[in-house]
Amino acid sequence: MNESTLNELPKSFDPAGIEPKWVKTWATEPFRADATSAKPAFTIVIPPPNVTGNLHLGHALDNTLIDILIRHRRMAGFEALFLPGTDHAGISTQVLVERDLKAKEGASRHDLGREEFLKRVWAWKEQYGGQIKEQLTRLGISADWTRERFTMDEGLSKAVRHQFVRLYHEGLAYRGERIVNWDPVSQTTLSDLEVDREERKGKMWTLAYKLEDPSLAASNGEVGEIRIATVRPETMFADQAIAVHPEDERFKHLVGRRARIPLTDRFVPIIADEAVEREFGVGALKITPAHDPTDFEVGERHGLARPSVIDLHGNLATSDLVPSQFQGLERFDARKKVVEALRESGDLVDEKDHVTAIGLSERTKVPVEPIVSTQWFVRMESMANAVLDGLDKGEMTLVPARYEKVNRDWLENIRDWNVSRQLWWGHQIPAWYDDAGNIYVPDPENPDLDCDQDPRYAHIRLRRDPDVFDTWFSSNLWPFSTLGWPDTDSEDFQKFYPTSVLVTGYDILFFWVARMQMAGYHFTGQAPFHTVMLHGLYLDAKGQKMSKSKGNGIDPLELLDKYGTDACRFAWAYLSTGGQDIRHDERRYEQGRNFANKLWNAARFAGLRLSESRESLSGSDELSLYVRAALEDTEPRPIRASQALDLVLREPDLSLADRWIINRLSDVTREVTEALDAFDLGAAVRALYAFTWDEFCDWYIEAAKPALASGQLASLVTLKAVLEHILKLLHPFMPFVTSELYAALGHRRQLAVHSWPVAREHARDEDAARAFDALRSAVSAARSLKSELGLSPQDKLGVIVEGDAAGIVRENARIVEAIARVQVGESLEGRTLSAVERGVTIRAPLEGTVDLAEWTARQKKRLVELDKQIKQAQGKLANEGFVARAPQDVIEEERRRVADFTAQKTRLEEVLSQLA
Repeated sequence: MNESTLNELPKSFDPAGIEPKWVKTWATEPFRADATSAKPAFTIVIPPPNVTGNLHLGHALDNTLIDILIRHRRMAGFEALFLPGTDHAGISTQVLVERDLKAKEGASRHDLGREEFLKRVWAWKEQYGGQIKEQLTRLGISADWTRERFTMDEGLSKAVRHQFVRLYHEGLAYRGERIVNWDPVSQTTLSDLEVDREERKGKMWTLAYKLEDPSLAASNGEVGEIRIATVRPETMFADQAIAVHPEDERFKHLVGRRARIPLTDRFVPIIADEAVEREFGVGALKITPAHDPTDFEVGERHGLARPSVIDLHGNLATSDLVPSQFQGLERFDARKKVVEALRESGDLVDEKDHVTAIGLSERTKVPVEPIVSTQWFVRMESMANAVLDGLDKGEMTLVPARYEKVNRDWLENIRDWNVSRQLWWGHQIPAWYDDAGNIYVPDPENPDLDCDQDPRYAHIRLRRDPDVFDTWFSSNLWPFSTLGWPDTDSEDFQKFYPTSVLVTGYDILFFWVARMQMAGYHFTGQAPFHTVMLHGLYLDAKGQKMSKSKGNGIDPLELLDKYGTDACRFAWAYLSTGGQDIRHDERRYEQGRNFANKLWNAARFAGLRLSESRESLSGSDELSLYVRAALEDTEPRPIRASQALDLVLREPDLSLADRWIINRLSDVTREVTEALDAFDLGAAVRALYAFTWDEFCDWYIEAAKPALASGQLASLVTLKAVLEHILKLLHPFMPFVTSELYAALGHRRQLAVHSWPVAREHARDEDAARAFDALRSAVSAARSLKSELGLSPQDKLGVIVEGDAAGIVRENARIVEAIARVQVGESLEGRTLSAVERGVTIRAPLEGTVDLAEWTARQKKRLVELDKQIKQAQGKLANEGFVARAPQDVIEEERRRVADFTAQKTRLEEVLSQLA
């Protein structure tokens, strides 16, 4: 890059002006990982977003964190693979296409038939499937797009089939009748993990079930009925028993008797079972095995039948068990009608408000219906035990560590997994049935051969199972199916598996993470990843989950447009701390934008100083050539930035500012690298922000200006080399602005493929650190004095320096004078005002600087106001109601106010005491 480019950098950073160029560059020059490389592998697979989805803040956060790790490890010398891809999202995609079909053609999938409907879904995928990729590229992620995968591509479909065939022949996949969660809208079963629990206000009804033999009841002095409590009276037509606790004295004499279901002529037995909670309702429960998971288990123990009275659309069934007036009614409408009938018949004893936990379909948001159905299941216990054993051996680490217990608890209490779904979009189950119901699954030696094409079964009429697998049944193979499994000899599998890190939200620890852990151990014999880095959920500013229904969603693309991608990536990294949920905070985006501008201005300043010094850089020594390389676009580069700093450290007259910033650069390089290695990305970006803004831009550049203005070569080298190091350290977090500025500093090769800076222990300079700290203390004290005297930062002020570090400050008085705009003298006469900062005392004259009487009166008024502010904040904190109701950040702000105002008051009292 030439001189005109350095000089023509715009005055402020405009993301819209440079981001599209780099997005295009990174798309046409993909970060392709080399499976034949001798470098150690570092692999992360993308948590695959829905193929027809749009970028949301969870995607943006997740992919930014992944890309930070990938860019860092790539620069640190690893063969880094960021493997992208998308998920077919069985339920979501099918619901979308069916809804579109209904709206445009008034038809259902059944009107089209399976084959034609699937053509529509594939067409939908082709039309909308590229959106998420385009949006992800805007984030600047350095993925290897040549390896992009889709859960229903040929290779992954083969992997899913092999998984099922193996599980079946190992006896782990089986078909059985169980109670499952049914989604009446999407018309499929759901796993427990796909059901959201939500507490809703409802009713609890107490019903009277008449005992079968009223004469016997009368002779025993009984009331002739047993009362039960229920929140679902519409299911009573499927009741098979009434259960009481075996130790409940109230009902022991009724066990073995029978009672009539209200509104019917059907009687059911009264049984004893320990599952009954004696404190719930009236202590007796109706048992409906087909419509409640607990009742199903009670029914299994007592051999009860499992008739259903609610159909797959959520309506009361047309059944002999259901009175005709209720048949066909929608389940919640039926509940109202049944309650009315119970009230009229006198069987409704009591009705009261009750809060019930309702299971909602994660996809369609409607209440799920427990039904008894024949489905495919996978036995999970042995696979879960393999993961637990791996955790015991330390083969996987969860970050933050507290999630390991959560991971373990779920694995230790795991239940069999319902893997079949009543959908058409997905991997169709490779199982066939003959007319007698016998099951046929492909031979494990030839798993890709369909049974109805197998010559061994040519004499048998077979029909294929119409169901598909749960979407998670394909994505649980993602870490290794994307790398070629079941072909374990493939180059990619050999090089990049096991993967290095999994980055995802803690909310899918059970959905996806644990299932990948189990699949990895079972099918590859090892952990699928060494580290699981879990981040929190992205919430709105009030701490609520974002949703369309609440209208509190935030489109990340709008944030990218408003602030620029680098600013957003900065904010997401800054906010990601310790796996905690993240509250949206617009200030962090503004902070990121301001930071990008600060960095831009620092680079413009460096470019200006380099250009101004061009004429004096005529020498052929390495340092001169290094500085000139930024101006003359020469290749190859004469020396690297790290070599330049090593050379400049040998200069005998190297300035204190240069020595100090080189020392601090080494410290922050170590700190940032350690934080990245520990997956603490928030700590890394905060350290970089503080160093770059405060120490490099505000302190070093200001302190180095005198030396730079005089054209000192060592300071020019230090300025350029430190800036290049900072750009490298910041690159994983803010790739656009750093790439642009690195190119503007004379580099043809992309920053992304340069080496990661190394902390150089020989650069440590404790003397420079202490000396420069003394200068900073002097500047802070001088600024404090000017503020207390009512002077503007630009006003000149004569001062003297006292204290242990006075000599160092006087030796470098030029730096203090340039930054604080003071004049350091030898002595002062008359009354003075002093400020002390960490061993440095700065004293300034009062006479001739301020009107002493007026100034003293103003400070006393300020003292009264400060006292008032302190008492006001302390009063809030002493109010128990305020502390109990106020958000934590509001409480912290009040505490900060107390501390800040108290410090100001103490300082002001000291100042006034000096004058007394």
